[in-house]
Amino acid sequence: MNIYHPSPPYDTRAESMLEAMEHYPASDKDIFLAGYSQLCASDLSYGHALEICGGYGDLAAQMARIFPKCKVSGLDRYVPDSHQAKKALSTYQNLEYIAGDAFDLSRFEDNSLDLIWGQAALHHLSHDYEGLAKEAARALKPGGRLIFLFEPVGHNLFVAAIRAVRMARAELGDESNLYFSQFERMSKYFSTTHVQIFNFIGYPAKALSDRFQVISKMVHSIDRRLMRFFPSLQRYGANCNLIFQK
Repeated sequence: MNIYHPSPPYDTRAESMLEAMEHYPASDKDIFLAGYSQLCASDLSYGHALEICGGYGDLAAQMARIFPKCKVSGLDRYVPDSHQAKKALSTYQNLEYIAGDAFDLSRFEDNSLDLIWGQAALHHLSHDYEGLAKEAARALKPGGRLIFLFEPVGHNLFVAAIRAVRMARAELGDESNLYFSQFERMSKYFSTTHVQIFNFIGYPAKALSDRFQVISKMVHSIDRRLMRFFPSLQRYGANCNLIFQK
C-alpha cells in the first residue's frame, strides 16, 4: 500500500469538474483536484464507468462531459430528479442515473466496468467495506480501478474527537472514520493500492481556510512540506483519496 501526499500540477480537466464539489468546503479544493485527476487518468476513451452513492449526480455528469464516448452510470438509492439532473441527462447521451445498492452490482457482469468511484461515500459504507471491495473487484475489468474521494481518516485523535462532536450534534448515524487497516483488507482484492493523504494541519485550520483562499493555499503548501520531510505524519492526516487497481 503506497501512502503519499500528492502535489500539483493536477490534470487540467480536473479544474473544470470542481462544480461537483460545491457542496463541500472550499478549503478542500486540493483534495478534489487530486482525486478528479485520478478519475481523468483512467482509460475511458470507450467502455463503462460507474459512480456509487452519487447523490445529485453532479460528478457523473462531469465525467460524461469529459468522456463523451464512455457510458457513465450514476447509482444511488434514488434516481435524482432535480432540474440539474434532468438537464444533464438531456445534454449527455452517454449518461444514465439508476437506483440501486452499492453492495449489489449484480446488474453489471463480471469484468465489465473500467472504473467505479464514490465521492465521500466509503465512510457511509464501512460496515461492510470488504464486501464492497470484493463486489467492485468482480465487476471491474482487469486493470480497472476503484476510487474513493474525500474520505475521513481517524488516526488523528484530535480530529476524531472534533468529528465525533460534529456528528453527534448533526445526529448523523452512518458516518464513521476510516483506518489504514481497513484499506489493507480491501487491497487484497486488487493488485495495487494508493492512499493520497491530506489535512495534517489543514483540518484544524479550516475555520480560517474556508474563509480566506490565500490561507488555504498556504496551509496546503505547509502540509506538503511537512509530510514530505516527516512521512510518519501522513498517518495523522484527516482526509484521503483511495485508488485501488485490479
